[in-house]
Amino acid sequence: MITIEQLVSNAVFTHSQYVSQISKIIARQAGYPEDEIIIIGQAALLHDVGKSDVPFSILNKPGALTPNEYDIVKKHAENGYQQIMETIKILMIAASVAKEHHERLDGSGYFSISGENINPYARLISVADVFDALISRRVYKESWDVENVIQYLTQNEQHFDNIIVGHLICVINEVLLTYENT
Repeated sequence: MITIEQLVSNAVFTHSQYVSQISKIIARQAGYPEDEIIIIGQAALLHDVGKSDVPFSILNKPGALTPNEYDIVKKHAENGYQQIMETIKILMIAASVAKEHHERLDGSGYFSISGENINPYARLISVADVFDALISRRVYKESWDVENVIQYLTQNEQHFDNIIVGHLICVINEVLLTYENT
């Protein structure tokens, strides 16, 4: 059975899809270049993202909104802006991590970024990335034993932040549980 919340959510999403398509058609007619038309369409999909903070009872109210309810609805624009700005912050961090997660402390990574110049999140994620890559079986290699993976990480301190490796070692049992639960 579909809930009211799902119907409202679907209606908001469907509305955003239509707005996106219509916006792209208008932008194309107005002579925007194709790359900008794509951006306009993507932005239009997110124009009402702030409605996720508006209670379903208000979004789905069949009658007129009270002044207080209308004030709540009006906040969706600012809330959407804030959500997108927070997402941009996360995406900027994710972009740095995507670029730098193969960097090594000694500068021997893909882009020769070294030490403290490597994004701290990328240094952390690189340890997790190498751990999983080594402990997991791949079509081109067998899985390593946990002890061998830890030994590799600790013996390559020129590549990996040893503080982060130490943190991994402290929580290794919890980490290993994630593999048992999947």
